Amino acid sequence: DEVDQLLANIYERANPAVVNIDVAGGSGLTEFGSGSGFVIDQDGHIVTNNHVVEGADEIDVTFWDGSVVTAKLIGADPYSDLALIQVTLESAKLFPLTLGDSDQVKVGQRVIAIGNPFGLVGTMTVGIVSGKGRTLPADGPSGSSTSFSNPDILQTDAAINPGNSGGPLLNSVGEVI
Repeated sequence: DEVDQLLANIYERANPAVVNIDVAGGSGLTEFGSGSGFVIDQDGHIVTNNHVVEGADEIDVTFWDGSVVTAKLIGADPYSDLALIQVTLESAKLFPLTLGDSDQVKVGQRVIAIGNPFGLVGTMTVGIVSGKGRTLPADGPSGSSTSFSNPDILQTDAAINPGNSGGPLLNSVGEVI
């Protein structure tokens, strides 16, 4: 039906922008975490969560076609739990997502999450915006006793599992909200 076709179309357009992120650290570069992220421009910038890349000495990004590229950390904000990494890759292999206006989001609106939970690449879940303006406490940088509260968080009932962190939450037009 129309809804199924809409969701399939969004997945086909958005999935090439969603990446898997594996991080390693320590003297032996032992893998210690993974998550998701999404391409935001043709310059290879990728948004993810800070907790996905925090403390990493090496960041490897796997794209939808299986290609793996090492990324560098451009910036991170532990308080908002956001990080920006960058890869060097020909622009023809980069499929940036469009950023939407989260101020326009309404409770009850359909949302789509795409990520790599449990190491399963390209997983999509669907739900609704359950609430707006939620507050989420956040710890400061590792070793810091400072805390911060993130205001205006969107709450969703779309299934979000370990490994989805950093992946996009999309509206029904395919924009990141």
